[in-house]
Amino acid sequence: MRRPAHPILQTLGLTIRSLRRERGLSQEALADLAQIDRSYMSSVERGLRNISVLNIARIATALDVPVRDLLGPREVVRPAAPLAVPPRRLPIRERLEADWKPGRYLSLC
Repeated sequence: MRRPAHPILQTLGLTIRSLRRERGLSQEALADLAQIDRSYMSSVERGLRNISVLNIARIATALDVPVRDLLGPREVVRPAAPLAVPPRRLPIRERLEADWKPGRYLSLC
């Protein structure tokens, strides 16, 4: 069983992913710029790798940001979450009865 990722490594990974996406880079492109393996980059972004200072510096250089920007927390833009509980829909018969108005559903003409 794999141990949960350390919060610092998760923050670092989310920050790197956010900056990479802002610049329109794939993991492979960033890994090439930083001269590290793509699978290593993937595990860093997921917070699973205890990354060395040298590799942090390489990634910072590839992203054109100071190292301190990778280490501090950064606001990650996430898509809006859907409603936690969808509104309850009445069964069709109850909806028809609730909305029923004379002449609305049946024409006698």
